[in-house]
Amino acid sequence: MEPAGAGGGVAAARSSPAAVQATEDDAAASTLTDEHVGDTAQPPSGQTVQELVDSFSGQLPGRICAKGKSTAGVLVEEKDLVSYRRDWEKSWGDKCGSFEFYSCVRAMLFTCKRTPPHAGVKTCLQIFSVRVMEIDGGYLEWPLEVYGLVATRDSMDHNRNIIFRLRRDACQLLTQQDPFLALTGPSHAIVFTGPVDIEIQLKVKGRTTEHEDKDFISKVLVYGRDPSDKLADAGIGNHDIVRTSCFGELCSLQITSALIVEAVEATVISAEVIEGLWPPKSGIRVVSGTASIDEDFVLLDARDGTLRVDPAQGVIPITRNVVCVEKDGRLKLSVEAYRKSGRMYAISVTELIPKRSSASTAICKLPFCTVEFTVAWSCLVATVDDLRKYGI
Repeated sequence: MEPAGAGGGVAAARSSPAAVQATEDDAAASTLTDEHVGDTAQPPSGQTVQELVDSFSGQLPGRICAKGKSTAGVLVEEKDLVSYRRDWEKSWGDKCGSFEFYSCVRAMLFTCKRTPPHAGVKTCLQIFSVRVMEIDGGYLEWPLEVYGLVATRDSMDHNRNIIFRLRRDACQLLTQQDPFLALTGPSHAIVFTGPVDIEIQLKVKGRTTEHEDKDFISKVLVYGRDPSDKLADAGIGNHDIVRTSCFGELCSLQITSALIVEAVEATVISAEVIEGLWPPKSGIRVVSGTASIDEDFVLLDARDGTLRVDPAQGVIPITRNVVCVEKDGRLKLSVEAYRKSGRMYAISVTELIPKRSSASTAICKLPFCTVEFTVAWSCLVATVDDLRKYGI
């Protein structure tokens, strides 16, 4: 394994489109895997990290000033949205404002600040995907235009931490072949020191007017600790995937998640082509994950080739940024290239050793370009009061 190389700006030696296409053709015969482990020899300076954090913070999504089976230490209870909202307003309305307020807590709280005594590693809930499993064939048929929101609330933040949100005029088209919601959050790590609530409000767009729209699903799932799970109480994770089913008016959903024990927060600030060019006709997928859990956390899925990486800037616009990783684990980052047929023809994987603060850079080398990631690290707090102590 070779350590990830240090990055700078956009390298001068960018390849021409013709050269990129030739390299792509050469690589098509076999899948290339390139792996790197570690941190850069020259990590970003403190000033550079602060500038990156300041410029990125405002871009995070959602920032506006019957009991289930016990799985992997988790008990899941399904609640009606109306009664849940009534209970929330009684408990948190005075402290947190409107039920509809979005989170003002950002990621990277302690990336550039001194980590206070009450902040540290925490158990977090990592949400990998939300999938439509079944639809009511008597009322709906594929494909579906879906809009609405999916948001979490935890002990650190009782307002909505958005993981999916689309307006009616910007629906997502779901097909039977690709029934996954295009998640964009969370905007900060989901802390699992107390119950975590997942609010789901989705609608299906009608053919012409809003009057024809249908309520797809309106539910709340409450994730709580299983008191019989002694491993979780001892701070030992079993790394099981939790697949929770939720049944609504016209569909059923499956939420795939996992508990990350003794985790720090990692925010992927940027992914940038620093050498070469991304082939203009190639699809791209950017994925993160941890060594202990065999599940992809998708940062960008543009395998259809519709995304164009600006050759002048080289910026790859990832759509999810905040992930959690065990303090003694590894953060995996990979870049995959796809042909129009949907076949992957190149992949590069890198790993980073987690930190409690500051930032790291990592390199993925493909046949036609080099991609540099910048990742900010931060410890976490458990409650709203912990944030207020330091005026956050």
